[in-house]
Amino acid sequence: MKVLKRLISFSTYLLICLSLNAEETTTSKVNKILQTIPVKASQGVAVDAHYFYAISNTSIEKYEKKSLKKLAIWKASGEKFKHFKHMNSGTVIDGELYCAHSRFPIDRNDCTVEIWNVSGERLDHEKTIPLERKHGSLTWIDKGPKGFWWMCYAVYGKNNKNTKLVKYEFKGDKFLEIENWVFPSEVISAWGKMSCSGGSWGADGKLYTTGHDHAQAHVLKLDENKNFQFVRTEKNLGFYGQAIAWDRSSKKPILWGIVKNKSISRTWLPEK
Repeated sequence: MKVLKRLISFSTYLLICLSLNAEETTTSKVNKILQTIPVKASQGVAVDAHYFYAISNTSIEKYEKKSLKKLAIWKASGEKFKHFKHMNSGTVIDGELYCAHSRFPIDRNDCTVEIWNVSGERLDHEKTIPLERKHGSLTWIDKGPKGFWWMCYAVYGKNNKNTKLVKYEFKGDKFLEIENWVFPSEVISAWGKMSCSGGSWGADGKLYTTGHDHAQAHVLKLDENKNFQFVRTEKNLGFYGQAIAWDRSSKKPILWGIVKNKSISRTWLPEK
């Protein structure tokens, strides 16, 4: 009988522990790296429901998410693409991949948005949209709240406080500037002499941004009065700066990023 009671007590103890662990996992606020993929990219990653895209200066590789099978490679070659110098980031919207491109450091203000048809297994360049020579070197592009487009123009060195976030309307194959902001001082100081390399709007309505090479993301928001504010810093991430992308097909908040020329990662960021 005593042995039976001890067994029952021990079983109850195990159930309690398992229950507590399950609750801790469910309510955890700790970021968790879910996957590290041995695919090299020098600038960033984009992602959609079934594929991800390894973005480098003048090339893009398309992979299937589940199998990690490489499906297509695009490289800038020939007269039509001779302007390609420095692709930086990408976002997939309605079957098209939009990439931020600049000719940094040759011509810092020569920027374009490059667009590919990525429906199915395709990776076909469709068009180049030149941007106004105005703010600096384009580092990232994303479509955010209420259907507006957002781009970041980097300025480096002692003047990196002039790095701009710009809001656009996309109409008739033209990006029409609406307004712009400089970044909060808390973020600028974290860049050192570099600037903002990546940015992606989260499902929580906040903007997640990265610097050049730190394993952290700065979370920002625009308040009701259109003030651009620092919210918090996210750490324990599977990437070091460069361009990032939220997986908007995932039920969980999964942020993709890269370790430059080494790997691509998926990190779960629980709601905070």
